[in-house]
Amino acid sequence: MYALAVVAVSTIPGIAFMVLILRMDRREPEPLRLVAKVIGLGAAGAVVAALVELALDAAPLFRLEGLAGAAAVSFIQIAPIEEACKLAVVLLFAWGNPAFNEENDGIVYVGASALGFALLENILFVARGGIGTGVLRAFTSIPLHLFTGIVAGLFIGRAKFAGARARPLLVLAGFGLAWLIHGLYDTLALSQGALALLLLPLLAGLAALGVVALRKGRMASLLRWDGPAPAATSRTAVRRTPVGRAPRWMAVTSRILLAGCALFWILLAVGIAEPGSSEGRAETVLGGILLTAIPASLGTVLEVSYHKRKARAAARTGP
Repeated sequence: MYALAVVAVSTIPGIAFMVLILRMDRREPEPLRLVAKVIGLGAAGAVVAALVELALDAAPLFRLEGLAGAAAVSFIQIAPIEEACKLAVVLLFAWGNPAFNEENDGIVYVGASALGFALLENILFVARGGIGTGVLRAFTSIPLHLFTGIVAGLFIGRAKFAGARARPLLVLAGFGLAWLIHGLYDTLALSQGALALLLLPLLAGLAALGVVALRKGRMASLLRWDGPAPAATSRTAVRRTPVGRAPRWMAVTSRILLAGCALFWILLAVGIAEPGSSEGRAETVLGGILLTAIPASLGTVLEVSYHKRKARAAARTGP
């Protein structure tokens, strides 16, 4: 009986979220067999992530004390590995499938991969920590995995139908945003102090962002299949920005990435300034540079590109 309770507490919240994702995709639903396959591979990704994280555990960078140590573990050891494993499942096993035929499918498949990852992880945690752990994780880690998957999935869906130049940027933007949110969540969770109270507003903000992504994905699906423009029903249609406007996703993504990097360095500086944290300070700073190099560079490129396109659009429309 206890085993059944453990399985129920571990799986029901994630399945409920997946039902919501599939309901938002009901205009052109995905084959359940493929969705189930992605869920299973997402669970396998959790095993791969655990093995990689375990292999990195002995590195001195991940043995630092205080907030600096929590940030290093979260942003380097955990978040990028777990988000990469979830995303790799979709890029390797769903991207080229003919069923991936609209932007909203990115949300479905990345969400399914995240669900499989979260389910296996949750079963292991609940089996070890008990029913109370499952109840707590139902409102914390499961929404984290699912909503970061949904947010990243929106970018992956757009990347699928974008041009060759925009596609890698969209994939990196989705991964970078999920990495940033996941890393910040784990940093707060591992801080073991007053900062942990920020988990609630962070999760609330992530849920709101996830709902926006679900609605955008749903709207893209309706426009593709029911929209008046013939291009909207094409298998290779590109989501276009109206003439005279720069693509807004560039500005939103770049500012989130740059703000996240700034927040990371603030947290890192606070951790380094703590008494007794002088040892390994150079390694911490170096780790921070390595960690933020990619998201900061991507954010800068997107911000510059956004302003260049905005200027060109203004020049075309005239005064």
